[in-house]
Amino acid sequence: MFIHDPVDYQATDLARKPREVIDAARSGAAYIRDKDGLRLVLAPAAELERTTEMLGLAVDVIRALDALDHRADPGPGAYGGLAWLSLLPEEAQRRCVAELIRVLLVSASGTSLRPVEQLLGDWRATAEAWANPDTRDVLLADETSPLIDVEL
Repeated sequence: MFIHDPVDYQATDLARKPREVIDAARSGAAYIRDKDGLRLVLAPAAELERTTEMLGLAVDVIRALDALDHRADPGPGAYGGLAWLSLLPEEAQRRCVAELIRVLLVSASGTSLRPVEQLLGDWRATAEAWANPDTRDVLLADETSPLIDVEL
């Protein structure tokens, strides 16, 4: 997603009108066609990094959804970069994936990835609590039973 439509330039334009090419790249992206016709992109690195990170997370979400849909105990590897999801009960996994999809969709509109990072951090902490036998017992306890003092 670019702020402005990318502009096409020739490789020679980098030498002939560098300021124009750089300004176009700063505005979103500049396409540079080399002598063989290969189209290259000049764009802010932060945008490329953000897009790459979002793509990776989207693929991990698809893997997690696939693992949840084919529930024959898929194992942590089936979740890709979200392998820690396998530590959570199925209902919590589904809730985490649904929340992640929502914040990714909002972030895809150009907002910060900070909400995604915060959500992932919160869910990782929850997965760690489920992985710990002491806290798992507390999490599995009936809500009406007295609370057990557990240090995290």
